[in-house]
Amino acid sequence: MRSRVTRPPSPGWTDEQKAAVDQLRKECLALSETVGTHPYWGSFTGEDLVKRRMELKSTTRLEAVAAADVTLGA
Repeated sequence: MRSRVTRPPSPGWTDEQKAAVDQLRKECLALSETVGTHPYWGSFTGEDLVKRRMELKSTTRLEAVAAADVTLGA
């Protein structure tokens, strides 16, 4: 039998936090569209295109994560 952990209810996000999240999501979408539709991708087809996109996907920049003040999870 699992024991149930109870926590106090979350106070939720402030209007300022909600606006910040909305803005970041819009920026992320715009950047995704810019990268995904860039003419660079037109130079690849088939398996090469998939390979290049997977390489991009697997690329990480830890300095960007640290600058955003994101706590790395396990």
